[in-house]
Amino acid sequence: MNSAGAGPAPRGRMPVNFIFIVVVFVLIIIGFLSLSGNDHLKAETANPADVQGTFTLLLYGCSSRDDLANVAILDKEGDPYSFEIYAPDFSYTIKAGLNAAEALREAERFVRCNIQSDRSLLRRVLNPAGTGIGFELRPLYSVGTFGRDDILDVRYVIKDRKIVVHIKIDPAIEQQRSS
Repeated sequence: MNSAGAGPAPRGRMPVNFIFIVVVFVLIIIGFLSLSGNDHLKAETANPADVQGTFTLLLYGCSSRDDLANVAILDKEGDPYSFEIYAPDFSYTIKAGLNAAEALREAERFVRCNIQSDRSLLRRVLNPAGTGIGFELRPLYSVGTFGRDDILDVRYVIKDRKIVVHIKIDPAIEQQRSS
């Protein structure tokens, strides 16, 4: 109809109510995400000499000789943080009270359980302030096999001084393996 307000909105124009609803919905989603309290932590390359103290070792994977998602987490004992692997209890083991040399030796032996593993990568897990709170040791594979050597996606989420570790094979590699 005409612009005097009698009839539906002209074609091609979005009703103002719809735009308002979409904006409110997006703001609500952003609010929920910001209130969740979860923070992703960063990790950086580390040297074995950086590993000092006593550790609890969390060993994830190695369920078979061709298991690719094998990771060792070195949780420093005596600090206010604790690590937890986001997986069923049967998929990882825990060894407490290891000195740095024992923890690194056990971790290296563990992550190299896959016959395709070429070497390993040690990374320091950082708290929100940028201080090291633990270490991760992951296997690296031949570039010729997967197109790159680091094929794991490991993420650290902190909530109330508990670090939840999410471990999976990079989706691109997983798709390549299934093809």
